[in-house]
Amino acid sequence: MRTFAVIHGLPVIETKTGNECGRVIDLLLCNNQVTGLLVDMSGWLNRHRFVLFTNIVSVGEQAVMIRSKDVLEACHPQDAYEASTSLAVGRSRLKGMELLSDTGTLLGLVEDVYFHENLGTIEGYKVTDGLLADLTKGQKMLTGHQLVVGKERAILSN
Repeated sequence: MRTFAVIHGLPVIETKTGNECGRVIDLLLCNNQVTGLLVDMSGWLNRHRFVLFTNIVSVGEQAVMIRSKDVLEACHPQDAYEASTSLAVGRSRLKGMELLSDTGTLLGLVEDVYFHENLGTIEGYKVTDGLLADLTKGQKMLTGHQLVVGKERAILSN
């Protein structure tokens, strides 16, 4: 099990050539699954690219491996990229969003996501109650069956 914080900034490497294509800048989520990664491409005029989780060969400690840079897709509105929720980047990012239970209890603010690096399934959410509470009590991991993400807050149902 990994958190996004562990893979953020890792190089994305082609297994065919050994070339670095870019670096991981975001995790994209939909229906309790990691749909893919947003990659900041190397070079001046390159834009961000999206790689589906199914096109990732492996997520290692030092790099994310893909077969070829051909699996990196442009981010267009009709793509799976738009249907996904971003964790760390963008207007509707999950990180920092209020997380409520389905009974209306505030669980905290979303800090990170725990996911299975081979399957792409989301195992839980790292939640913070603020810096002081984190120092005294620590952060907590919450699990749930479904996450509904709205414009201002998310709801985790059990």
